[in-house]
Amino acid sequence: MPGAPTMRAERALAPSRRRTVLAATLVAIAVLVPTLAWYLTGSREAARRGRELEEAALAAVARTAESTADRLGHRLEALREAESARPFYHYQNLYHDPRGAAQGLAVLPSPLARGPSDPMVWAHFQIDEAGLVSLPTLSERFPELSADADFSRFCEVLAELQNGYVVEGMDSSGPAASGEQVIVLDRSAWRQIQLADSVYAELTGRHAAASPEAQRPTDPTGDVMIRVGEMRWHTIVLGGGPLLAALREVTTPAGVRVQGLAVTPHTLAEWLEPGIEVGPVARDAELSVAAQLADTGWYVNADAAPAVAVAAAAGRRVVAEFRRTFFLISTAALLAAAAVVGLVAQTDRLAHQRARFAAAAAHELKTPLASLRLHAEMLAEGLGRPDRTAAYAGRIVPEVRRLGRVVTNMLDLSRLERGAPLANPAAGDPGPVVGGCVERLRGALEGAGMEVRVRIDADLPRALFDHDALCQILDNLLDNAEKYSRGSATRWVAVTTARVAAGVEVRVTDSGPGIPRRSRHALFRPFRRPDNGDAPAGLGLGLALARSLARAQGGELVLADPAPGQGATFVLTLAAA
Repeated sequence: MPGAPTMRAERALAPSRRRTVLAATLVAIAVLVPTLAWYLTGSREAARRGRELEEAALAAVARTAESTADRLGHRLEALREAESARPFYHYQNLYHDPRGAAQGLAVLPSPLARGPSDPMVWAHFQIDEAGLVSLPTLSERFPELSADADFSRFCEVLAELQNGYVVEGMDSSGPAASGEQVIVLDRSAWRQIQLADSVYAELTGRHAAASPEAQRPTDPTGDVMIRVGEMRWHTIVLGGGPLLAALREVTTPAGVRVQGLAVTPHTLAEWLEPGIEVGPVARDAELSVAAQLADTGWYVNADAAPAVAVAAAAGRRVVAEFRRTFFLISTAALLAAAAVVGLVAQTDRLAHQRARFAAAAAHELKTPLASLRLHAEMLAEGLGRPDRTAAYAGRIVPEVRRLGRVVTNMLDLSRLERGAPLANPAAGDPGPVVGGCVERLRGALEGAGMEVRVRIDADLPRALFDHDALCQILDNLLDNAEKYSRGSATRWVAVTTARVAAGVEVRVTDSGPGIPRRSRHALFRPFRRPDNGDAPAGLGLGLALARSLARAQGGELVLADPAPGQGATFVLTLAAA
């Protein structure tokens, strides 16, 4: 029954297809599960690395802020200690040094009269109980002691300080604070310190106006006790903003005074890196870092947003790099998995083709062998009609040729797989060879009910071909034409030759049903058979070997679009010699 060997092979190969599906499932699990796990863990790791970069950037800014606060704090502490050791009377423009060796009246300009010698200091000042601010840089009563520029700066600083106020109050009550000094002076030295301007006026021959201190009643005898408090940091708010100031209280018989200095803002800024500021308030922001500036009550505020933004960009690059690596490796893994599944599928396909080939080969060999055996036994045993003996012998010939074609195709397939040459082309006239090959098969074709039409052009050019290979191509094409046109109302096959630009063209056209377009892409592949179960038996090697033989001769074999009313048309092109 036509198609039976193929159907049995299909049923036998169902397990192999299941093996392909099973292999695809296992490979998918083996690749997708680890890949998904890697993506999840890798994404978390990349995100963690990004967070670490941001945290490291924030920590670096914090270390910078702390280092800046530490260095600047040591500098300010050294300044505070130096100012704490300064005598209280240096805050006057003119003063009397009680430690000096001079006898009688003696006053000197203050070491601060020419302005601060430390670039960290903006101004030294003194505030009395009435709230009046005085600076040691100049004396309003004696302008000859300094230049006009100094007087202008004096007025500027004085105006700022006069309008400023201390944020942290000065507490003069209670017991003596730690670091407080008690200085005991004789009455004469205290009077000269108190009335230094009057003493200077008397020494320079000027009239000395009575000062408020001079009008206070004093005890002409006994010592004077002066209490000098420890210099401490405070914040002074001026029109231009807050200033850091070191202040101390000095308690004298004339009242309580506040002495101190204000730190220069631009000098503080020179100690700071970009993005870092100092101020009396710790900035409370998500990406800000505040470090306390020693015991000043001020803070070093660092803006970490730019550094964190750079780190965040680096973190995003880490994530992007992971995703790129993941994509490349996972793509390679998927391609490798697809290759494995493809190999398994190819193995199953080859097993399927070999099973079909074995079944078809058995059928192709069994049918002519059965016919040969039947007619050989009839001849050997004298069976049948005596007048039909020649016919019986004649039927043996096509069956032998059929067996020979099957064996030849199988041998050529073996040579093709080994890469052995299939033809030895030589220059010659292809017309007689084509006619001879067709005539050799005419009897078998006509005996099968086929009409054979042949047209050989007389002016064909010389071409390159192998005689045996050319006949084998025509043998396969004519055999296919006979098998596939058995269901047609009229059965015929036409072989024509023609001169073309490339050389010689041989066309084989039949009256069969033709070849559907969906089957044309695999038409010349080995073991390819029609999908329908009504197709005649065969090995599926004829067309594949025919094309290989054509190419081995330097030519080509293709399927052409048929004309109306025609079946399949194959065109064999032989190269010109």
